Amino acid sequence: MRSDHEEVLLRNPALGACAFWHLSRMFSEYGFGRAPELPYFLIAAGMIFHGGTMEKVRRMQFDSGILKAVSDRPDIVAGLQRRMEDYSLLALEALQVGSAAGILQREGGEGFPSFRAIGTDLPKPIRYGEGSVPDIFNCAKRLGAWFAAEKINMLQKQLNIEL
Repeated sequence: MRSDHEEVLLRNPALGACAFWHLSRMFSEYGFGRAPELPYFLIAAGMIFHGGTMEKVRRMQFDSGILKAVSDRPDIVAGLQRRMEDYSLLALEALQVGSAAGILQREGGEGFPSFRAIGTDLPKPIRYGEGSVPDIFNCAKRLGAWFAAEKINMLQKQLNIEL
């Protein structure tokens, strides 16, 4: 068995869809009803599925912001570009699963598509999880709140990434 067996199992489109629902819900709440566009999900995938980032972010206050997290834990930025690229397919699959399952709604418009969380909570069978799942959901919630306060070009500069 691989040493990262549990971590690999956690990285799947169904979990990603649920995490993205939380991200989208908080983004809309803190972003005055706006839905996050595709690039936010690509960035989030590189952060949510990174153990160090998830551990730091899930414990922070909603009003702390991304700059506080990065200044406290520089490893959030170190390797983020590579992680985003590694998890981009997983992020796209998660958005597809979320849309097909009816928990995310794809919205068009100019530029990138956006994805809106449907409902006020996830359906009961997928609402809770064991192990690291609640931590991943908490991380996604905070990222959604923080991303709503930042334009994508500012996030790129703060996180030293390219889309």
